[in-house]
Amino acid sequence: MKFGTIAELKNAVQASGHWDEECARQSPTANSTWPSTVLLLTCLLLPLAVCDEACLQRYLRARNGDVTKAAAMLKATLEWRKEQKVDDMKLEEFANMRYMREGWVYVDGNDADGRSVVMFRKRKDKLPLSESDQYLRFMTFVIETAVKNMKNGQEQWIWILDLAAYSPTNAPPLSITLSVLQLLANHYPERLYKAYVVNAPSIFQLAWKVLYPFVDHVTRSKAEFINTRDLHLQPSKASAASSWGSWASSMFTTHKNSSSSSKVPDTAAANGAANEHHADAQITLDGAGSAFMKKGCASSFAPFLKFYDTPYSYERNMELLKACGW
Repeated sequence: MKFGTIAELKNAVQASGHWDEECARQSPTANSTWPSTVLLLTCLLLPLAVCDEACLQRYLRARNGDVTKAAAMLKATLEWRKEQKVDDMKLEEFANMRYMREGWVYVDGNDADGRSVVMFRKRKDKLPLSESDQYLRFMTFVIETAVKNMKNGQEQWIWILDLAAYSPTNAPPLSITLSVLQLLANHYPERLYKAYVVNAPSIFQLAWKVLYPFVDHVTRSKAEFINTRDLHLQPSKASAASSWGSWASSMFTTHKNSSSSSKVPDTAAANGAANEHHADAQITLDGAGSAFMKKGCASSFAPFLKFYDTPYSYERNMELLKACGW
């Protein structure tokens, strides 16, 4: 299949009425303090957000150069932004939400190259299904902040997912997790540089195995599972309070036996093993078990330990948000 060009996608977007040449020429992407992304147009004369060429490139890559599919994807994003009033978000809407007060998800600065670093801290509280819409809007706000926070012309971000406190009792509803994945995949394509899943308990293998088919293969290739013990360090103080804070070496081990396949123990059995003496459940996976878990190189995570080990500060987060223009 021929890989489409920026010009072809631009023509397709123009045909749908979502391109403004004058605004595109004035795109702030040439300024290193601005991210090259879908422009957040505040002009009330235009019904939808405007796209710049860097945006078009990302959507083309996300659809393997298929101009028709890329144009449809981009059109859906622009309409979603309008329907959800993404460009009308204000800091005051989120400042007092518990997700922000307690630091569930937040942008924590930049890496050495200027990419935004997004911290996800699994808290002990379970996210109720009734808060799905509110949480997704908050996640959109965090993602938009990550876009605003890019430095040095960067377009991608790094996610650090602190799952030390994860357990079956506080795991979020699957529908919310899938909605967040869809939000990122459908409306912020080609943004992920790396995702580090840190100090997750072995019981998380069960959740990851369920999520695995719903995660794009490119995204999966960018996810690495990290154990800070490999760096001879203790888990973050922000997560140390949880009895689920340890990582079992079996996370990356497939236990073989004489049968052609191994069985995954039922959830109750796994929970019982995990709760006994606060130890991780020893989970046996089938042949695919070790393949879908990609253990990361501890040294590659070393530059990000400062983010992981620094407790959340509401005041520091507010300073960053205001610096981003909220």
